[in-house]
Amino acid sequence: MDNKDSIQNWYTYKNGYYGYIMKKVILLFHFLGYKIRRIWAQFFIYLTNKYPVSSDPVFSVVIPIYDRTDIVRQAIESILNQSYKNFELLLILDGSPEATVEVVNDYKKNRHVRIFRLKKNSGNACKGRNVGIRKARGRYIAFLDSDDIAVPERLEQSLFYFLQYRVDLVGGAYKCIVEENTASDVPNGQIGFGGNTCTYEALLKQNMLGTCTIAVKKEWLITYGGFREEMRYREDHELWLRLARFGCRFHNSPEILAYYRVHADNAEQTYLSEDDHWFMMARKMHQQPYHWSRYQVSNDQLCSPTMAE
Repeated sequence: MDNKDSIQNWYTYKNGYYGYIMKKVILLFHFLGYKIRRIWAQFFIYLTNKYPVSSDPVFSVVIPIYDRTDIVRQAIESILNQSYKNFELLLILDGSPEATVEVVNDYKKNRHVRIFRLKKNSGNACKGRNVGIRKARGRYIAFLDSDDIAVPERLEQSLFYFLQYRVDLVGGAYKCIVEENTASDVPNGQIGFGGNTCTYEALLKQNMLGTCTIAVKKEWLITYGGFREEMRYREDHELWLRLARFGCRFHNSPEILAYYRVHADNAEQTYLSEDDHWFMMARKMHQQPYHWSRYQVSNDQLCSPTMAE
């Protein structure tokens, strides 16, 4: 793009007939490139959806689960019912009670599903997500929490944006579902994030990405790290900052990609009073090296092999 801009500026400076023609030619090639990428994206989505390879899925969707036994099925079903079928679904049971394990076990024969069970609860979603990242086979990793719901076209839309805009991370808007008797300033049905320009400089001021809408190229997470498990809040913000600092290209769509459930057990509700502290921690920690070895999960931390793969 820099070379094109230089050529365009030089010919514009000449302020002649040929400069005008060259400017139009450059714009035409730019337009054709956009159209070609769009056609290719649509063709790739169709082809990989019609002829999926189970050992090499396009997406790995990671759902960390503790309890929420009454609604976890909604999260799982929202992925299994996606319009785009070339994915694996990794369900990470994080020291879950038996009632939740029984619900998740209902899906163990589904060809899309792989289940992992940690013996002890880690206290937040970070460890479960990190296990999912390490076990993922897909080229893109998408995140969803066990109390949220993906829209049916989420994966299809995300893949289109990856191919069309040649980016490394895709996010979007989400719609809030506020549970009854939840003390929250968030009105039911409020649209969160989406459409905001997402740069490193912008992320230093605020987090404009909802984890329930995020998909990212696996190579970026393997290279630059996953979630810091010592972060109790804004762990997602710290990760987006770290990726952006190393040049990760973001696309934040204005389209709704998920429904975000607001309830008393949300981290936002629990840690809101400490937000300033965790915001400063995110700004500080993202500049420090991330070592995957620090967050290893040994086989003895996982339950029986029948639950593993």
